[in-house]
Amino acid sequence: MTATPSGPDTPRGRRPSTIRDVAALAGVSKSTASRVVLGQGGVSPENVEKVRRAIEQLDFVPNQIARNLTTRSSALLGLFLRHTRSPFYASLATAFEENAGVKGYEVMSLASGDQPDEANYRSLMLMADMRSTGIVVAAPTVEPATIRQVASRVPLVLVGQMGQPSNPGVPYIAPDPQEGRALIDHVVGLGHRAIALLAFSPRQSPTQWARIAWMRDELRHNGLLTSLEVIKPDEDLTNVVDALHRAGTTAILCNNDWTALDAIAAAARLGLSVPDDLSIAGYDGIPPFDHEVLGLTTYRTPLNDMAEAAVRLIDELVRDNHVETGGILLRGELLVGRTTGPAPRISPPGGASGGDFSPPRTGA
Repeated sequence: MTATPSGPDTPRGRRPSTIRDVAALAGVSKSTASRVVLGQGGVSPENVEKVRRAIEQLDFVPNQIARNLTTRSSALLGLFLRHTRSPFYASLATAFEENAGVKGYEVMSLASGDQPDEANYRSLMLMADMRSTGIVVAAPTVEPATIRQVASRVPLVLVGQMGQPSNPGVPYIAPDPQEGRALIDHVVGLGHRAIALLAFSPRQSPTQWARIAWMRDELRHNGLLTSLEVIKPDEDLTNVVDALHRAGTTAILCNNDWTALDAIAAAARLGLSVPDDLSIAGYDGIPPFDHEVLGLTTYRTPLNDMAEAAVRLIDELVRDNHVETGGILLRGELLVGRTTGPAPRISPPGGASGGDFSPPRTGA
């Protein structure tokens, strides 16, 4: 794990102070403390001094949202993405900007590009120092220590990823990892009893791995798993698909749509028909992968719902409203295309016969 540099005024493990904390320490009402922070009149010099001392003692970073709302100008939200070249993150950013605009926010976006965490730290602290009223982090490879330090300075929400055990006070929005059941349900309903999974490592993609791990356990429990193959981005999948097919696999469920298309291309190089010889499905279902011309069977991640929930949650935080800690898990929808079909009539290898598995239908 990369060590995160300690910057000035970045206490570790402390929750960010709120205007309520300032008011309580100063012995004044929240509205009085807010008027002092906003530079408004109507507060006695004695109370102004009390509030200022409390702000110093608590290292309070006032949310700019109140000032911006008062002047009717747009407030600024920071959006920290993992990549800008990825269709997933590009679609998420577009949905986030549209939903933020509805609430009167401007959005400043930066990307990690999978740089060392020292660079993530500097980028996020830059957002905080530029008076972002709140920051949404959509980069699951940012270290927990960095998340903790930034969250001590400015309201922060994680989106597109599961929560971090070491930061239980940081709320998150993510796709429900158990929605992988919809794809299992689909291929099992087509008669497949020998199913393989393709995935990146948990380090490469922690959020995808949470879903893949759940699917692995579900398939293994029901005797349906032939293999879980950990692959690398942009890897030639010809040998992987060949080995899976020779082992009796009839359906491959992939970690994302790019991988599914790579697997379909590998099958074509091997002279295999999709879906007659091998059914292949992806995950994410975002443009352009959801286009009917491709006909890819996939599961559409609810990107707009995630963006809307993230904006709503960060808006509550920057307004200093109470927010339940923990996460919001969202459901998407199955898109059935031409890349999955009935299982070929072959006998799977020993250990993958599957027995009688009939998972409940999605949404049941």
